[in-house]
Amino acid sequence: KYWHPHGTPEGKEDDDARAKYGFPIIPGLLDSCRKTFKSTGLNFPWFAVHGNHDALLQGTVTPDENSQESIVGDKRFIGLPSSLTLKQTLQAFDEVGPASLPRAQDAPFEIVTADLTRRALERGEYAAKHLNSPGLPKGHGFTEEHAQKKHMYYSTNVGKVKLIVIDSVNEFGGWQGSLDITQFNWLENEIKNSDRLVVLASHHPLSKMFNGYAPTGKRVCVDEITEMLLKYPRVIAWLAGHEHRHHIAWIGPEIEERGFWQIETASHADWPQQSRAVEIVQSHSGEIFIALTVIDHAAGPIYGAVQTPLDLAALSRVISANVWQKRESLGAKHPADWAKGEAHERNTVLRLDPRT
Repeated sequence: KYWHPHGTPEGKEDDDARAKYGFPIIPGLLDSCRKTFKSTGLNFPWFAVHGNHDALLQGTVTPDENSQESIVGDKRFIGLPSSLTLKQTLQAFDEVGPASLPRAQDAPFEIVTADLTRRALERGEYAAKHLNSPGLPKGHGFTEEHAQKKHMYYSTNVGKVKLIVIDSVNEFGGWQGSLDITQFNWLENEIKNSDRLVVLASHHPLSKMFNGYAPTGKRVCVDEITEMLLKYPRVIAWLAGHEHRHHIAWIGPEIEERGFWQIETASHADWPQQSRAVEIVQSHSGEIFIALTVIDHAAGPIYGAVQTPLDLAALSRVISANVWQKRESLGAKHPADWAKGEAHERNTVLRLDPRT
């Protein structure tokens, strides 16, 4: 089931990654992964956005006492209990909450090292960890109040633009997003009272904000969010990730008096492992231009002996381009190059008419 980069363990069969798909043997790879290293950091301020993989197990299930015990314990489960089928398990593990993992029962497992530091973080801790970062600005958007109240959304000014960072995670489960009513009202108030152009940022794009599950109360989803945003011409862009692809869509009426560009960017976890620079300029006549430039990470395709962080990044790029689960012939939902997007969704300049 799993790629063994050091070679086939004694008494085991060759794994599929090597036997079927040509993955290499790389002696010492796991040791290289464990080495400490000093990050070079960034030469400019950065802000954090809360995502479903920061809050939920496998980005889907709310941690509970049972799962926390399994996370820090000495068993790694490698199969399902005999009482459950794969179909039943997947039905309980869905994009819209509630979502749950099966109880271990008689599931097969391997013994691993128990580790109390492996536990899942709760929401307030996510903000608190950013407050301990030596980078700038302090907290990367979060404050002590965020850590205490467990609110993962905020606004800040970047140049002449107001950046509003949304927490799109449904804390009750499911990997797609939505907002609670308190955050939705806060968001509209932030936009309404802004005297600057507004850019939104969230983990989920607007199209994936349909996880309306809540055991009590209301979650606000795509249609209601869209209707509210289109009331305010100062909203010019929404930056998002989640789907791990480059994608650009216009949100709003065809006659461009109000509306905004939704700009999704690929992931460093999956192919093509790219980031995106976003530059916003406004002409003397008031026209707005958003220049988008896709950026590769510093490593090339040659990973050598895999001794340095750049070697590891190079190997990661090669693996991401060859992951067999992404093959359409094996049931992948999208073609291998889907995440790259179309040419006009990578390096391009987007335009908007003057806004008031």
